[in-house]
Amino acid sequence: MFVAIYRWRLHPDRERDFIANWERITLLGLAAGSGGSSLFKDAEGCWVAIARWISREAREHFFQSMEDDDAEPGMRERAAQAIIERLPPMELESVLDYWSPFPQAPKA
Repeated sequence: MFVAIYRWRLHPDRERDFIANWERITLLGLAAGSGGSSLFKDAEGCWVAIARWISREAREHFFQSMEDDDAEPGMRERAAQAIIERLPPMELESVLDYWSPFPQAPKA
């Protein structure tokens, strides 16, 4: 498994554009075989995403296909404008993998 951890500082008034684009890309990635992603906001206001892929090559292939055929370039541009600062990503190769889906929470 390959994991990429991304970090950004965003314009507070543009966070929704960023979130919508991240969700869109994650759903497309799931359809293309990714292991999904999670998006977080830390206590200092930094946004952090963790994305899982079967391999680095699978992730690179997916993003190349997005560059060649992105159905929503306007959304991608609005998300890019939301970024104040892009911090260096971390790219990790799995040594042990015990991640498991959480059971469904009971509906209230």
